[in-house]
Amino acid sequence: MCTMINGFGRKGYYNSQEIGLGRGLARCGHTVYIYKSLKKDKRVGRECLKIEKGLSIQYIPVWHFGAHGYFPSSVLDKDLDAVLCFADNQIFLPHIYRFCQKNKICFVPYIGTMHSNNNGIHGKILNTLFALGSLKIYRKTPVIAKIRKIKTELEKLGVKNVTVAPVGLDFEVMKKDFKKYDKGLLRAQFGFDMDEVIICTVSRLDPEKRPLDLLDIFMRVKAKKKCKLLIVGEGVQSLEVEKRIEVLGLENEVKVLNRVPYEDIWKVYAISDYFVNLCGTEIFGMAILEAMYYEVSVAASIAPGPSVTLKGMKGHKLCITDQDVEDWLAGKYPEKKELAESAEKLKEKYGWDSCANVFLSIVSGKKDKNRKEKRTRV
Repeated sequence: MCTMINGFGRKGYYNSQEIGLGRGLARCGHTVYIYKSLKKDKRVGRECLKIEKGLSIQYIPVWHFGAHGYFPSSVLDKDLDAVLCFADNQIFLPHIYRFCQKNKICFVPYIGTMHSNNNGIHGKILNTLFALGSLKIYRKTPVIAKIRKIKTELEKLGVKNVTVAPVGLDFEVMKKDFKKYDKGLLRAQFGFDMDEVIICTVSRLDPEKRPLDLLDIFMRVKAKKKCKLLIVGEGVQSLEVEKRIEVLGLENEVKVLNRVPYEDIWKVYAISDYFVNLCGTEIFGMAILEAMYYEVSVAASIAPGPSVTLKGMKGHKLCITDQDVEDWLAGKYPEKKELAESAEKLKEKYGWDSCANVFLSIVSGKKDKNRKEKRTRV
């Protein structure tokens, strides 16, 4: 279940975490239903799609507060064995938890963050609601954390039953034969030449992601190396980015694409030499994983996610400062062999089977406990 109505898992534009995990569970022989909340809109109705044998997804328009969707528990089947909920800082979990308790359904939150990144009154309200609602649930139920840092934070808040299982890529939707395509022809589609170094980023254009700082870094890098910048994304700073490009005179050297359908996103990576992520609060970074899969050299600021996923990965750089990012982009390009080795290591470590197995072990443990309690009562 995904109650969020923001860009998380947006249909047709992301390597969907919920579908990737669903495939992992279906491969284990289970029947999986994915419930994905959508922003209520007159043009949007409920939609149910069969993805493959044993796996289907339902898109449910919901009432929401910001990115927090109020998912109607009436949609859920009372005969479900278990529900895994992508629960990041979502304030409308209690009624789902109560539904599961009432119908003896195992409820497992999957958590990548617990606190709002908004420092204003909005963030304070959300953090208070989290403490009054979701946190109390986490203390009562098994929890899966995306990274060890979140496990530690949860334990400090009194959550005792926490297991770590990393996010993965849904390799079924990746372009496996991307190396067969002519890079020159692909670059021509985007208006780039073969003798240019291409730096890219795929990200929301929000302050947290620092797109304006990326433009400043690019200005310094292009003074040292012939390069172009490709930005894929949109957000609250889209207009500011556009204006900054004009002010810096980068109209011929920076291309911004608001959206690229996921079926074509592989081309962005296939034509690029470097991928940059400047977000210091990145929970995991699916786009970073994608760039590594397509053997693009990643320069990422230190954050919870990249600090884990880039560890020991040759050809990529975890950067302490913006100067580190600049030096990596302006320096000697990594060996292709290193990037290929890291891509293979990525495939081994960041599929969804690990998370699926953790979830299933929790569900199995819950069933065993219920059977024992039943025998005891008899």
